[in-house]
Amino acid sequence: MKAQQHMRSGSAENASCVPGPFVSGRPGPSPKNCSPPDVPVVVVAGTLNSLGVIRSLSFGRMPIYVMATTRYCAAGWSRFSTFVRVPSLEGRSLIDSLMELGSRLGHRPVLILTGDQDVRTVSTYRDEIETLYRISLPSAEVVRTLADKTLFQELAEREGFAAPRGIALESTADLKLLQCLVPPLVIKPADKTLVLNGIAERAVRVNTLAEAQTAIGRMLEHAPRVIVQEWIDGPDSEIFFTLFSCDRHGNVVGIFSGRKLVCCPPEIGNTAVCVAAPEVSGELHAQVINFIARVGYRGLGSLEFKRDSRTGRFIIIEPTVGRTDWQEEIATLCGVNLPLITYWAELGRTVVVNARPVNSVAWRSSVEHQVPPGVLLPGTRVIDGFFRYSDPVPAFYYYGLERCATRIMRRAARCF
Repeated sequence: MKAQQHMRSGSAENASCVPGPFVSGRPGPSPKNCSPPDVPVVVVAGTLNSLGVIRSLSFGRMPIYVMATTRYCAAGWSRFSTFVRVPSLEGRSLIDSLMELGSRLGHRPVLILTGDQDVRTVSTYRDEIETLYRISLPSAEVVRTLADKTLFQELAEREGFAAPRGIALESTADLKLLQCLVPPLVIKPADKTLVLNGIAERAVRVNTLAEAQTAIGRMLEHAPRVIVQEWIDGPDSEIFFTLFSCDRHGNVVGIFSGRKLVCCPPEIGNTAVCVAAPEVSGELHAQVINFIARVGYRGLGSLEFKRDSRTGRFIIIEPTVGRTDWQEEIATLCGVNLPLITYWAELGRTVVVNARPVNSVAWRSSVEHQVPPGVLLPGTRVIDGFFRYSDPVPAFYYYGLERCATRIMRRAARCF
């Protein structure tokens, strides 16, 4: 299988402050003559994404604070961070909480965002936030465009980026526009935060125009705009991503390409298992660097691609703007510690750039996801997103409490 090639060629492109290998627990080099820094870092949200960010940052030995609405979250139990409870992770309430914490901590902390809601909020109130925090974001217009699937479709067509053919719909009166597309199709709400808030479905795949009309009508009941795109042929293992970090001047300071092996749910879901993809990094990095230059990007972000099985062409299927990605930790596991690179870039530090062979590592979001036989190279270590020997409590909480409670609630719901 093509997925078996993920460790056969090339090396990871590393940047500053790269630890050596995260799974070993050994911290790597820091900027020259650098003692443990006094400048704290604040990570917003307590998700698995945030947990990976905290563990990556821990190699820098700086004070780390995680903001969440409840301690009962994966990142809330990491021994590497201090938990800060806040009433909300979006809107004016989040800004007030950030301002209070920033004033109390001093040193103008580095701010790392992990969710679309907090990116939207911080972008809106950036003039206030930047007085107390160090954070690089694209312009407000770029954030708005990349966060909205219909606006990104327009941008991709205008700038000539490789994207699926698609149309934006605002009402059932626009359904006649479907005639220009060839099924199968995928239908998504334009605003991703509707999915995160449980208001709209993440995505719906349909095989006919009749199915599309029904699915669009149902989605438009909850979303003001939807994007309909032609489906890119190929299995989940043909989905790739390139994670990157740019400094405040738009210079790329860290970049890493990976490959999804399992998605949950299949075809339209989040990453369940992924690995490095050095065999395609040259082509994907070139596309991403062109994208960064064309849109004037700054800060953390990523592009997700799918390789069309019919043409072999890489198609951009989704950008992530202003934040770390769900599977961000795979880069750290393979030697490209993007959160730590971002931290040092925000402090304006010059750091050593190293190249290191990609480790034989796969990242798995939880133990419930199994890797199909024959997909991984022999000797590849599958690293659980929740569990680390050096930081075990998040896994004890998630597997011992959260998943158990979920199973009990599901069984109870079936009884009524």
